[in-house]
Amino acid sequence: MTIRLILSLILVAAFHPASVLARTEVLVVRADRNGTHAEVIAALRSGLGDALDRRIGVREVGTDAYAGGEATFPADVVVTVGVEAAAAALSKQMTAPLYCTFLPQTTFAALTQDPWGRRPGRGQVAALYLDQPLARRLALLRLAVPQLRRFGVVLGPESRSAEAALRQMAAAQRISFNIETIHDESQLIGSLHRALNGADALFALPDTLVFNRHTAENILLTSYRLGKPVIGYSRAYVLAGALLAVYSTPAQIGRQIGETLRALPPSGALPPSQHPRYFEVEVNEHVARSFGLHLESGPELTRRLAVREGEGAP
Repeated sequence: MTIRLILSLILVAAFHPASVLARTEVLVVRADRNGTHAEVIAALRSGLGDALDRRIGVREVGTDAYAGGEATFPADVVVTVGVEAAAAALSKQMTAPLYCTFLPQTTFAALTQDPWGRRPGRGQVAALYLDQPLARRLALLRLAVPQLRRFGVVLGPESRSAEAALRQMAAAQRISFNIETIHDESQLIGSLHRALNGADALFALPDTLVFNRHTAENILLTSYRLGKPVIGYSRAYVLAGALLAVYSTPAQIGRQIGETLRALPPSGALPPSQHPRYFEVEVNEHVARSFGLHLESGPELTRRLAVREGEGAP
């Protein structure tokens, strides 16, 4: 290498240190190597595009190894995938920014004990939630089932913080909510009957006390017997018997993580916690027919909902 070339490289590095020398090292902590977490990480890498390896390096580690303390894992940014990985990372005293992804908003708030994700004395923490924004779910109702105007809701400890937003948005959307709150699973069926009394459908919100593997089937059967469809919040519930839901796939979540990392400023500051940007709508046509409802297809509702959001509709 000639002296002139060496001097040129030194000058370039001095005046453009970020473009020549800076490389953001990202540590991805995940629990599931082969399932949905693998889909998220594959899409994350794809979302980074040409920034992968050139400006951003990605290293993966399992939750057990990361939490075990056998080794240190230096990184400029730590990305967790799922609840278990987020809990492991939040237990550490780290100064690197922490981006918790693929977990419900209520879970993130409980883990951080602060809905804004502030951690005094530690590095910045933000989240990409798994659940959809409430405004998007209500907008889907207006597009898909405008004839349904009254909804029963059962809230638990994790979801009761949504009550104020539900009541506020109800007026803007010209719908109403009959809200019941439970503190114990034994209260569920009685509260479900009261919530659905006079309602057109059940509007489900994520809450592990209300909706879990032990209660989901009972809720769907009870609602069906009362002649009320269930508005779900995941594809799994639609396949199990809910009428419809808007949700984000693991690949869509991973794509948004990659795009977020690619857009990080030189300071490495994370954007505020956010809901998914990309989504799909699933419709259970059999359930729709059984209730005498005529719904558009999932892809068509996805398209219309995306157009509506792009136009900034209230």
